Amino acid sequence: MKLSLLNNMGEEIICNDEVLKVIDILKDGKIVAIKGIGGFHLACDAHNENSVNILRQRKRRPHKPFAIMVKNIEIAKQLCYVNEFEEKILLSNKKPIMLLWKKENSNLPDLVAPNMKKLGIMLPYMHLHYSLFQSDITCLIMTSGNVSNLPIQFENNKVVEKLGSIADCFLMHHKNIKLPVEDSVVKTICNQEISVRMSRGYTPLIFPIKSNIEILAVGAEEKNTFCFSKNKKIYISQYIGNLKNYDTYIIFEKAIESMAKSLNFKPELIVHDMHNAYQSSKYALEQNLRNISVQHHHAHMVSCMVEHKLFCPVIGVIFDGTGLGLDGNIWGGEFLIGNRENFIRAGHFRYVTIQGGDKAIKEPWRIAMSFLHSINHEFNNITNEIDKKNINAVKQAIDNNLNCYKTSSVGRFFDCISSLLNIRQFITYDAQAAIELENVLDNSVKEEYPYTITDENDVYIIEYKDILLSVISDIKTGKSTSIISAKFHNTLANAAVNLVIKIRNKYGLKKVVLSGGVFENNYLLVSLIERLKSAGFSVCFNQRIPTNDSGICVGQLAIAEAMEESNVYSN
Repeated sequence: MKLSLLNNMGEEIICNDEVLKVIDILKDGKIVAIKGIGGFHLACDAHNENSVNILRQRKRRPHKPFAIMVKNIEIAKQLCYVNEFEEKILLSNKKPIMLLWKKENSNLPDLVAPNMKKLGIMLPYMHLHYSLFQSDITCLIMTSGNVSNLPIQFENNKVVEKLGSIADCFLMHHKNIKLPVEDSVVKTICNQEISVRMSRGYTPLIFPIKSNIEILAVGAEEKNTFCFSKNKKIYISQYIGNLKNYDTYIIFEKAIESMAKSLNFKPELIVHDMHNAYQSSKYALEQNLRNISVQHHHAHMVSCMVEHKLFCPVIGVIFDGTGLGLDGNIWGGEFLIGNRENFIRAGHFRYVTIQGGDKAIKEPWRIAMSFLHSINHEFNNITNEIDKKNINAVKQAIDNNLNCYKTSSVGRFFDCISSLLNIRQFITYDAQAAIELENVLDNSVKEEYPYTITDENDVYIIEYKDILLSVISDIKTGKSTSIISAKFHNTLANAAVNLVIKIRNKYGLKKVVLSGGVFENNYLLVSLIERLKSAGFSVCFNQRIPTNDSGICVGQLAIAEAMEESNVYSN
């Protein structure tokens, strides 16, 4: 494979061996953009703290963990705990990034994965990668070749312009990449492989369906994937990303066109999220096709049903951050009953009024303040980190219902607790506050907080007031953040199980599906699975199809198929 080595001005670096030269550059603490199968990675020596810090500054990625490529499985085992099942996945021909528990004596700088108990590890998967480890380099940061939140760069003629401010040099081959493909990310839960991000090696992912109708499902706006149905099969695309970004949206359009051409696919129907402001929904509505809109959390529930071949009515426990509900509010702490065609909202977390719109998601203190305001509790008594002028401004905005929305989101409840514990008042990547809250918990703690479940108009409501007041009481008496975090997690699991039991007693259903981005939280997911099984439920959760919004498109398509089939059979 012919290689070229350029400096960050686009000028060729003359040398006898490009790979050996890059090894010297990496040892010298520099950052190199390296072209792989699906696009460019940004690489540096993972043991060089100064290099990692410079990469974070240049990439504008201050906290989000970096993936690491290691020389071999032995190095992976020096850094992390790796069981036989995980080793098999790491060594497979798919070569994903695997999230593994970090060993305490790991000698990597904390900057590699700040505030994390796990590392994202992968092994070399192309000849060029193996060549980079021929000397004494054992661990390389190998992160997506982009500025944070932008698509991975994949074109030789544009990469210097796009990444010249980050990389010191560029090692590239000359094989054309038509569309960028990220590395896949997986983990294990209950000795099952769980897909976090489906991409290289894992897509197109294919599942059987009953109908021959050709449908395009365009997925969610963030963590976007899309899927087609053809010849009684669903074909799921690679991870696309956040469609709010224009460049990502262009890749989304091109990927649909490319996949449709390769499968000779001509959709009769297009299906999208009921939130018409999503870029994916706008795309669907612009096409000259019959369209169906699908509620976000129903799509989450059905994505899990598709994976486990379920057609019977189920109880869906769907926890996430955001999704437009049937009542016009933002849902995210949902207990649904239904099948692929339709659903009923049997329960949810009590609504809270959040001030700040999208800004609140990036500033968890606003969410904490909104929760406390709802129970008439002063925010000033909790933290001194936020300016009192900002606090008063938010108070007035809530009182006057300015830029406010109502939500039942469990994701926002996590943000609230993270802020109250002063773990995270401002985030720099998606779900950072919730992720760091999980990472501080003490899993030996079995205690829980008090809570109540009420019944309003035949819908069960989990109240958050008692939980909040108990958390505040523990903060004031000096309980550690690790204990409070564990008690909070345990409370959510216990409350969810008790509400599911109420639904079983009322509707006679015993099969539960768990889905939604909050279930990226390992501790909460495992706790809920164990408690539900102990209570006599059959439990299914997303495995091959991600539980986050990357799984939405599958649920959308299956719902549309069920609705179409129902109409056929009713005539």
